[in-house]
Amino acid sequence: MNIAFLNSIETEIYGGMEEWIRLAAVGLAGRNHKVTLIGRKDSYFLSRAGEPHKELQLLPLDISGDFNPSTITTIKNYLVEHKIDILTVNFNKDIRLGGLAARLQGSTKIVWSVGLNITKDAFIHKFLTPKLIDKVITPSQSLKDEITALGYIEKEITEVIPISIDDLDSSLTNKKNAHRSLTQKYKLPSDVIISVTSGRFVEQKAHEYLIDAAPEIVKEFPNIRFLFLGDGPRQEFLQQMIAKHNLSDNFIFCGMLDNIYNELLGADLMIHPSRVEPFGIAILEGMRASLPIVASRVGGIPEVVQDGYNAILVETCNSEALSKAVIALLNDKEQFKSFASNSRKRFETHFQMHTMIDKIESCYHSVVQESSQENI
Repeated sequence: MNIAFLNSIETEIYGGMEEWIRLAAVGLAGRNHKVTLIGRKDSYFLSRAGEPHKELQLLPLDISGDFNPSTITTIKNYLVEHKIDILTVNFNKDIRLGGLAARLQGSTKIVWSVGLNITKDAFIHKFLTPKLIDKVITPSQSLKDEITALGYIEKEITEVIPISIDDLDSSLTNKKNAHRSLTQKYKLPSDVIISVTSGRFVEQKAHEYLIDAAPEIVKEFPNIRFLFLGDGPRQEFLQQMIAKHNLSDNFIFCGMLDNIYNELLGADLMIHPSRVEPFGIAILEGMRASLPIVASRVGGIPEVVQDGYNAILVETCNSEALSKAVIALLNDKEQFKSFASNSRKRFETHFQMHTMIDKIESCYHSVVQESSQENI
């Protein structure tokens, strides 16, 4: 098949759905499908997801309005020239730009891969969206329930395909060495407990509740350090909160890292306090690195982890519950060790990359076959 992914994310942003597109694109290209990534010129999305993978084609665009004729025409011409069978879109803007281009082109089918509930109870959404999509993919049943709640996205065309990620290279699996390298990199004491939280500094990730929980945790475990992986508009606000708690020595802002394997592998546990989380790729990365998880019971998280098996789930936006869960886990060495082992087992059993690519490939084939049957 000839497949393209359209993602109009702003130039400096790279999040969970951008990573999903990269994983899906590389996986499909590895099965001899021709794959193109379409995004904004000079975007981090195209440079990080596309440029390292020479098997992928890139189409940089000037993207402005949702109905920009020039952009729609450029996309349509590309669909025609490259005989694109499937165009996978991300945002509402992408549905309109890509969907209209595909309808003008006539044969390309639109698959909407939803990473966040962006459905709206507005006429333009209710009227236009169903006309411009042929299939919907969500990573969790929770998100499927959300996006079909308004009634204009049909449950029958919506398929749940959990996200998977590549496994670690066998040369990168020594946790003791990784832990030691982190103590050297960040100048940490040898007896440090390293907690990692991965995600952009935006409201949905709710980092502030972990910061408010930290004083009680530090009181019992003064040697704990909280590593924040990522960046975003709320960083200064979070740093000010930490300073008010006099905990600047206990928090480390690591920035947006191109490779987070070592930070995750060298950590002792993952804390994920999100208030909104349709799936949670970051949690999956923590499970891959054998980390016990403390997270919010929200969105798709209960579908990724298993509460009481490899994770403790708590009420979202509740710092007291979060601190109690972390303290309880750190005080129970047997449970801690069991959770670490079980995280890795759950990753290996349910979230292998080939399983996700199998399901995406099957989904795309079914859409193309339905189109062929309609034309008979």
